[in-house]
Amino acid sequence: MRCTSTEQANPTTKADLLRSPLPTPHWGAQTNSAFTVRAVVTVNATPTAVLDSLLDTSKYSAWNNFVPKIDLPTSSSRRLGADVLFTEHVDMFGQGKPSGLVKLKLLMTTLQEKDEYNGSKSYEVVWLGKAYPDWALRSERVHAISCDNQGITTYEVWETFSGPLALLVRLFVGGTLVKRFKQWNEELRDYTEARSHT
Repeated sequence: MRCTSTEQANPTTKADLLRSPLPTPHWGAQTNSAFTVRAVVTVNATPTAVLDSLLDTSKYSAWNNFVPKIDLPTSSSRRLGADVLFTEHVDMFGQGKPSGLVKLKLLMTTLQEKDEYNGSKSYEVVWLGKAYPDWALRSERVHAISCDNQGITTYEVWETFSGPLALLVRLFVGGTLVKRFKQWNEELRDYTEARSHT
């Protein structure tokens, strides 16, 4: 069964903080105060539509109150691609307002497309944190977009943090990150579904 915008179940969202961190493609299994923030949502749209919403940074201000803006190295394209170093403007209050913005550098290392057994596409996008030296804080964010055999599109994002500063991140903003990741998923879902059904 193919994932389409008409075969979806009611969307659900789950977000949590995992003290047993999930491995990531670049850093693998991490220790040293490591933890993972994860959010999962079902989306009433195709995996390709979800991917398009994720990569088209020109529309972030229209839906993304956690990261309302992304700066790319060139103004010729507003779409993220592999091997692109970019800056995300983060609002930890989730209001999309400049007063709460923090700038973080990330490197998009992976954009992988896979053919699923049900004829649909699945995707993995990986962002590697570059805001701090690796010895101080390592972070890697994985976006997994897939379609199951019931025709349900799932968008899962998780970020694993490790290194000496990871403990401070968890203590001071771990709970906030769980809320913001959940918000990111729900806003991406709502934006993608509205775009897919117009």
